[in-house]
Amino acid sequence: MKEIVYKDYTNKSVEVCRELCNELMAYQAKQAVIGKEFFEAMTFENRLNAAFNQATIKSLLVAFNEDTPVGYIFLTADTINEEAKNYRPDWIRRFSADGNGLFPDWLKTPAKVATLNNLYVSPEYRGHHIGKRLTEHGMNWLENSNADYFFVYVSNGNNVAPFYEKLGFKFSHPVFGGLIDAYYIKRSPVESHE
Repeated sequence: MKEIVYKDYTNKSVEVCRELCNELMAYQAKQAVIGKEFFEAMTFENRLNAAFNQATIKSLLVAFNEDTPVGYIFLTADTINEEAKNYRPDWIRRFSADGNGLFPDWLKTPAKVATLNNLYVSPEYRGHHIGKRLTEHGMNWLENSNADYFFVYVSNGNNVAPFYEKLGFKFSHPVFGGLIDAYYIKRSPVESHE
């Protein structure tokens, strides 16, 4: 393995992450206990590509071994209003008629929210601190986004919650009847020294 190189792809094509994203989506589908068919329908096109193209404030850092992408982290930030807070897509009724959406009831709007959308390292490259480097970038970006809250969403059956808890994320709520679990960090307000 050559030295891993990290490249900022925020203003480039997200296509470089197609295979990695599809690996991540397949893993989530395999692990899912609830809504397996939902996760099986997730692909690069309807997950990462769609989110990347829709986001106005974002960051995409990709790890490369020579010319091969081996990991990535994708983050976004946006101001959430009451309508976005309460949004529930029609398809979710197949899994749950009640329950919270992506954001908790206690979130006061408008609120600036930053989200760690995807973090993935190919299995054959794990153990080389790639995830650590991507995570450090992500946590720095989240902090510099000036968001009030940072969120990460963990699909059911996925065992990464302890990893995010070590970073300071706390469980917020089950999303869409337990299809996903939301974790958050409330950003400390910057103290004024006037």
